[in-house]
Amino acid sequence: MLDDLIEEYDTEEDSYFRARSEDLKDLKLRVLHNLNGVGFSEILKIADNQANSSEQIIITKELTPSQFIETNWENCSGIVLINNSPNSHVAILAKSRGIPMLTGADIDLNQISSNATVILDCIKGDFIIEPDQETVGRYNNIIAKYRDKKDYEKTLLEKPAITEDGVTIQVQLNMDDLLNSPELPPEHCDGIGLTRTEFIFTRGYLPNEEEQFQYYAKLIQWAKGKPVTFRTMDAGGDKTIPQLTPKHEVNPFLGLRGVRLSLANEQVFRTQLRALARASSLGEVKIMIPMVTENFEIQAVRKLLKDEVAKLLDRGIEAKIPQLGMMVEVPIAALQIENFDADFYSIGSNDLIQYLTSASRDNPAVVNLYHAEYPALWKLIAAVASHGNAVGREVSVCGNIAGDTKYTSKLLAAGIRCLSVTATSIAPVKAAVRRARSILN
Repeated sequence: MLDDLIEEYDTEEDSYFRARSEDLKDLKLRVLHNLNGVGFSEILKIADNQANSSEQIIITKELTPSQFIETNWENCSGIVLINNSPNSHVAILAKSRGIPMLTGADIDLNQISSNATVILDCIKGDFIIEPDQETVGRYNNIIAKYRDKKDYEKTLLEKPAITEDGVTIQVQLNMDDLLNSPELPPEHCDGIGLTRTEFIFTRGYLPNEEEQFQYYAKLIQWAKGKPVTFRTMDAGGDKTIPQLTPKHEVNPFLGLRGVRLSLANEQVFRTQLRALARASSLGEVKIMIPMVTENFEIQAVRKLLKDEVAKLLDRGIEAKIPQLGMMVEVPIAALQIENFDADFYSIGSNDLIQYLTSASRDNPAVVNLYHAEYPALWKLIAAVASHGNAVGREVSVCGNIAGDTKYTSKLLAAGIRCLSVTATSIAPVKAAVRRARSILN
């Protein structure tokens, strides 16, 4: 019945009824959440066969970023998605929580029982149903070696990341869940290089200034004086916000997303900027703008920020204008980086690759085209790093390649000296930095 109403409201000419369609979709997800314990339907849970384990491998067709954020994954040892891509936002979120996830799996849910024995290998991309004893033994050996490697990497967590030739590399944390503090102490990283603020907007309502301020303040308190970079809401694309993101865009990834959407919803954006300006008085805070295409967007945000800080100070409320940086993820911005007066740059490799290749990061059908091996990508990264280093502006990388240790040496050789990664990637990246040189021979 809900599906019928949603379809009917979606086709209404009246904007009021079209807006109510989003409310019904959210209601549908919450009903499903209460029925099966997670925010999605057509789900299969396979019990973990390890002794005394209450964990499960969860198999389902697809999962959105907001559904992932709202779900308690405490007893989940792995996720298998049939439709999603390995480069999707939900895959990034799973990696940040340390949950193994296999995407684009060729699986028929009706042919697997909940008590089946399965092996989930997210490194090779294999999902083995009812393996023989030889295969089980082989994987037990693989797991033992993997745990030994992880134990060594953990010994590096509180140590600085220094290359073989003595160059210190900043290893910062990507933060996606503002509802909870990071699961690691601040001593394990060099601050927070990316805070995805948009996910506090995806819970069915727009948080007010005070609520946002409390979320930001909590994270700054956790950092204990280390820098915290907040990205303004990067909504749009596959991250929809009811009553804010436009519906029925022909191509949402090329439409109103990131700073474009923020500037189009000025009052909502001003509220976020006020909360961030207040939080900036509590520690070393940076604000980062997503999806910047032209310098006027930075200038517009800077003006709004100054206006809101002035108003706060006039009311006797502590506030500060922090550094204002930009995400470098639109190719034209990377190609003419010298035209932007941002205080710092953060290369968002995930979207940069998507726009360079015209291959959607969320579409399994073109996943073979979406990768980081293109020489043109590395030329752009090196060019941005070269410019930033020349003018004294920090350049970091916060996309998937920052946490992929096979690219660590290449990033350092390109001139990158700051990597922002998921919590589970901090230890292996520090280990990779210690094996690398700042300049390739």
